[in-house]
Amino acid sequence: MTTRVSRRGWEQLYERLDVARDFNARAQWLSSQKELESLLNDLLNLDPDKEGPDGRALWIELMVRTYVGLSNPVHALTGSLEEALELCDEAARFAREASDVAVLKLVDGQRGVLCSRSGQSGRALANLTSALQSPGLTDRRDLVTVYLNRGSVHSELGNFHEALTDYETAYDQAVALGNPRVVSWALQGLGYARYTLGNLPGALESMEQAVAAAPDWDDGIPELGRAEVLFESGLLDDAEQLLSTAAERLARAALRNDHAEAEWFRARALMGLHRFDEARLQAAQARRRFERGGQRPMAALAGVLELEASLTEAARSSSGPTPALARRRAQQSMNAAEAGDAAGPMLGYHPGHAARFVAARWLILAGDLDAAREVLAQVPRTLTSAPLTMRIQHYTAQAELAFATGDRARGLRAVRSGLGLLADHRSRLGSVESVTAAAAHGVGLNRVDVEAAVRTGRSTALFDALERGRATFAGTGRVTPPDDPDAAALLTEARGLLARARDVGATGSKEREKLTRRARRIQDEVRERSWRHVGNAGAVQRPVSAGELRRVLSERGVDTAVVANFLVISGALYCVRVDARGATTVSLGAAEDVTERIRRLSADFTMAANDLIPAPLRAAAHASLERNLKVLDDILLTPLRAAGDLYVVAREPLLRVPWTALPSRSGLRTAVNSYVARGRTHARPSGKRRLLAAAGPGVKHGTEEVHAVGRQWAGATVLTGEHAVTEHVRTALATHDVVHLATHGQHDADNPLFASIDLADGPLFAHELDGTPLPGSVVILSSCEVGGSTQVLGGEVLGLTSVLLRLGARAVIASVAKLSDELAARVMPRLHAHLRESDDPEAALAAALKDVAEPVPLVCFSSVEGLAVG
Repeated sequence: MTTRVSRRGWEQLYERLDVARDFNARAQWLSSQKELESLLNDLLNLDPDKEGPDGRALWIELMVRTYVGLSNPVHALTGSLEEALELCDEAARFAREASDVAVLKLVDGQRGVLCSRSGQSGRALANLTSALQSPGLTDRRDLVTVYLNRGSVHSELGNFHEALTDYETAYDQAVALGNPRVVSWALQGLGYARYTLGNLPGALESMEQAVAAAPDWDDGIPELGRAEVLFESGLLDDAEQLLSTAAERLARAALRNDHAEAEWFRARALMGLHRFDEARLQAAQARRRFERGGQRPMAALAGVLELEASLTEAARSSSGPTPALARRRAQQSMNAAEAGDAAGPMLGYHPGHAARFVAARWLILAGDLDAAREVLAQVPRTLTSAPLTMRIQHYTAQAELAFATGDRARGLRAVRSGLGLLADHRSRLGSVESVTAAAAHGVGLNRVDVEAAVRTGRSTALFDALERGRATFAGTGRVTPPDDPDAAALLTEARGLLARARDVGATGSKEREKLTRRARRIQDEVRERSWRHVGNAGAVQRPVSAGELRRVLSERGVDTAVVANFLVISGALYCVRVDARGATTVSLGAAEDVTERIRRLSADFTMAANDLIPAPLRAAAHASLERNLKVLDDILLTPLRAAGDLYVVAREPLLRVPWTALPSRSGLRTAVNSYVARGRTHARPSGKRRLLAAAGPGVKHGTEEVHAVGRQWAGATVLTGEHAVTEHVRTALATHDVVHLATHGQHDADNPLFASIDLADGPLFAHELDGTPLPGSVVILSSCEVGGSTQVLGGEVLGLTSVLLRLGARAVIASVAKLSDELAARVMPRLHAHLRESDDPEAALAAALKDVAEPVPLVCFSSVEGLAVG
């Protein structure tokens, strides 16, 4: 005689189902399968006819849910859609027997989930939509699952607004359900939808909330979503590292298609990092994985990426491909285009279009411009719904073809459109780092522009092409600081740890290392928080043209002023020289030779500034320093005939040249910047400028120096000892006209926004100033090497100096090499005496250094006066 199931017995069966569902949620497929098969076996041993109507209804629902749940591990572990759908068919048989619409809809939803995982997006959308039609699902968890999966399918099909609507509904249902893991899924979906619609800070915010809601979510999905956002932001190094982690976890969870997607995105990041061989191999691996999973559109996209990696590598080589090889690759790309057309779009990417961009560029390399034109004509003129990177790729191909056919006007329109698209994208980003990093997506377009300008043989065209890219890539600082008290608290904690590390004695190296590691982890957390800030930087930087620059120089009546815009082409160093009369391009020899001289200079300055080194060795360093400065002067400046004001525009390593210390610049105004910036006002001597001077710990003559500086200005504020703290200095930077900081500091090459100056309570980080508007001030950093910078992908530079300029400083005077405390103490009062009278930082620095016997590596970072904003 069969015993009927008690109420508690039914509760226990449902609890076992919930355990299995939780295993599914964690991608623990073997455990899920074992639990569900055991539950199914026990349910089959029951006699539902003896359970009464209510008991039979419970039994049927459990049978349906068990078969539906079992289809997940079966599909994950075998990759067989057919086997998984057979389990759904069995579930549907029980649901139809009971005429239970809700559980029938549940089966429809599961069929949609399985079809989506197998790359059958259209079929998946139909099933998921059917599951949501009324009357239908009533269980909140079922509703959340179906809305989330339909949102994912809408994203795959490029229906991003519909996806956002579904994810928002899923989130509302998840909150009402009160299950943290389900809430986490919904937040992850919301983040992905915001990412596809271009709201990258909002996407990262939602994804961080998702992790906080379910911190044990470890199947790789959170890492994959976040990495895709970082990729779109241009943070390629961070994205690549995170994608490696995601791929490992997704493989462990047997999420095959997501694993392949992580590999595809990693291949794209590797492309941006110029690691072309690795990119090609990773793309091929992703393609094979997509093919096995039946994801034809994604397999086509991965195949196109393989061809693009070969193309980029060939285009960058000195010899280039042979026409025959280029034609073969173009044909392969067109074959891929046909396969991509048949597969259809995915995630907003159209593999057929992407393949045609690659094919057209191969044909341009082959010299077959008519064929390239025919290929591009097959792509729609606008791709408004495509992701940013694909749209920029479209403009790059259009520009390359137009320039190759001699239609320069059309090529420039494509370049400006692409750079405008990038500028608009970057305006939504809210930290200096993310704004700068996003330039990575415009590198190829800018290269096409510059190479086309070189072919014209016109110096003005080359200058304009350089500044089009550099002004776009430079971006701006935020107008208003973010309201992030948590980040402020973290930075305070990091500062305290580093201050303790600074004060550890000579025998405490292990303790110092431990404190420094903890501070670094906190800095990384603050850095990541900043990526979630929304941009509000306002107007985009308008590039300066050679013609406009000539007019400004002419109107100022400075016929001897020269703007020297340096660049490297195929390993050779050039300079576009602009003055009031015109522009010329000057060849300066091998860039490698200059780089080596700059490296030697840095070593010489380091040795010459170290009082602990024996006098004979320091004398030898001084002699070497003089020789290398003379050689660099001869290479960089003698051909330019710059007898008056000089404005240097350069990237690394030329930003590390102590330009003011070059012999031919003695007593002359010299300014340096990474691009020709707008908004620099003319000097307005008044003697009423507000000065703050602060001395940090460990500076031998720091207190003496700041008091001497303070005596040059009426009403000066001077901070020393325990009063020279970060809060006072941060406030001063936002409120004073001249800020002098006699502190030690360091440039962090690996994390340039954590370049810092050392104050009584610890370091003041460049990161803390992000978002602080400066009042056109002059900032003097009397510290070792704080003028250093790191060139990031895209060419723009980051460091304390660049941050201060972005935030509104009129000029920053800083050292680009080791500077002894004694020498700084001698020079600085003279500098301020001239600055007080002239309000001209370049002239003040030149006058202060004119009669100094030894070279001083102080540089004035600023730009040309009189270039209007807007």
